[in-house]
Amino acid sequence: PNQFYFYATALHWTLTMFTPASMEVVPENSFERVYCVLTILSAIIFFSSFVSSITTAVSTFRRKRDEQVKQNADLVGFLQENHISLKLGTMIQTCMQKHVTRP
Repeated sequence: PNQFYFYATALHWTLTMFTPASMEVVPENSFERVYCVLTILSAIIFFSSFVSSITTAVSTFRRKRDEQVKQNADLVGFLQENHISLKLGTMIQTCMQKHVTRP
């Protein structure tokens, strides 16, 4: 086999370490087995970190969105309790929404 075949086989083997795929290339000695185990452990750590960062981002987004909804509800409650006119209340809410959605 030529050099491309060896590179393709190495890439295929690496991808099978990160996925539930199978491959006929297996470790044949202790060094290869240790390397295989370390690769699998690295994949587990990498994947766990990836999932954790996504979970953190989604949680942060939800928390900020919940905070915005609560603040809007508090504002509407305040406007109603203090009998603010519909026109003025709408202007205030529009101004607040522009302020909140500004980058």
